[in-house]
Amino acid sequence: MEETLNSILSELKQLNKEQKDLLIGQKELTSRIENLEKGHKKLMTSSTKNLNKIHQELIIGQQQLKLKIDSIEKLKDPSLLGQNELKELIIKTTAYMSGKLSVSERMKLEIEWLNESERQELLNNINDKNFRSKHNTWSEDWDDDQYNDY
Repeated sequence: MEETLNSILSELKQLNKEQKDLLIGQKELTSRIENLEKGHKKLMTSSTKNLNKIHQELIIGQQQLKLKIDSIEKLKDPSLLGQNELKELIIKTTAYMSGKLSVSERMKLEIEWLNESERQELLNNINDKNFRSKHNTWSEDWDDDQYNDY
């Protein structure tokens, strides 16, 4: 009987040791899973940021391509233009030269006649002036007034 009790006790000790080993293994696996989840979250965040950046670059590229295509279409040789296009160009030019266009129409027409680099330079100048005017107060901009005669 003592021998049976000793064998049962040794089996219990063995089971207790195996249970401790299982708990240690479970803790290691849990920490590994948490590390994998953190890594997955970082990867998803960086991938999303990269995808958003690439998407914006594609949109900007498409816009630039559209502008270039538009400018190429406008730079067509007049000899290649159709009769209606020539007529429209003559009408616009005549109205421009005679001063019959409003200021905004004249500006639009002049911008249409600019090449891509001139348009970009004009856009940069406009943006620069808008940026400065938004950040100036009346008193800071007082001396720069074009109507200031003093």
